[in-house]
Amino acid sequence: MTSIFARGLTGAVAGLALAIVAATPGLTQTYPDRPIKIVVGFPAGSGADILCRYFAERMGPISGATIIIENKPGATGNIGSETVARAKPDGYTLLMGASSNMAGGPNIYKNLPWHPQKDFEIITTFVQLGFVLTIAANNPATSVAELSAQLKAKGGKATFGFGNTSGLAASSLYAHEAGFQVTSVAYKGNPQAVSDVSGGQIDYVFSDAVFASGQEKAGKIKMLAVTTPQRLSGLPELPTMREAGLGNATVAPWWALFAPAKTPADILGKLEGWLTKVAVAPEAKEFLIKQGAEPLPGNPAKAREMLAESLKEWARIVDIAKISPQ
Repeated sequence: MTSIFARGLTGAVAGLALAIVAATPGLTQTYPDRPIKIVVGFPAGSGADILCRYFAERMGPISGATIIIENKPGATGNIGSETVARAKPDGYTLLMGASSNMAGGPNIYKNLPWHPQKDFEIITTFVQLGFVLTIAANNPATSVAELSAQLKAKGGKATFGFGNTSGLAASSLYAHEAGFQVTSVAYKGNPQAVSDVSGGQIDYVFSDAVFASGQEKAGKIKMLAVTTPQRLSGLPELPTMREAGLGNATVAPWWALFAPAKTPADILGKLEGWLTKVAVAPEAKEFLIKQGAEPLPGNPAKAREMLAESLKEWARIVDIAKISPQ
């Protein structure tokens, strides 16, 4: 009797397990049934925020869900990343993260409470963003060479500001390549750094092209060069740092959508489809080019490969620029 009961119990448990497994897909088939929150680790109004809101707003009608952007600036994007790494893996808390933060962070900060490959699922890339070297509008320099000479003449008293890891890397690489000493000043985000360069409190800032373009049109700053390997389609008049003879000062961050690790695969698939549909639309390309960015649609496998390559590239950047881990 005991053995019969055990066999019966085993069968019942197995049946229950199969029922649970069979029911699990049904739970995600209803996704999304409530608002989705996308965290951006940079300030509202920044170039990152403008780009992320553009994509999030257009994902809403495609997904049928209300999509909310939550800005969590600070620590060059690390606060926002940590928030999502600790979130429930149900597809309702996501991160629009930059390669500069997700790959640069682990190379620049010693004790990050998250890891991009262990604590996240990378869904797909969607945009590549150019950074530009900016100075005050009333600075007499009209080229990178003229600015470099100006900064060298300061005898170690030059300063730059940064609000993200791309800005830190580009600024440090520039100083190293051009051969001048400089002191860095950390900001909560690029808007504050650009405001101070405009006011003359600091000498230069590498800002995302989206924000910098608007500030130049307002007469607050002057743009000298871009950090991308080729000139930007939206800013064809700006030379690259490579053209200025500083090939190692090349930084071209990309953005991707991330979810907490262990988010169900079918939810990740839905998110990838929605975001890619926005990224390949002709109007997205037109908008991005005007902003100094380029669409970068992809897929999970390609995104994982790019993340792994970026982690290696950031180790190289930190070594070349002599950035001390913080």
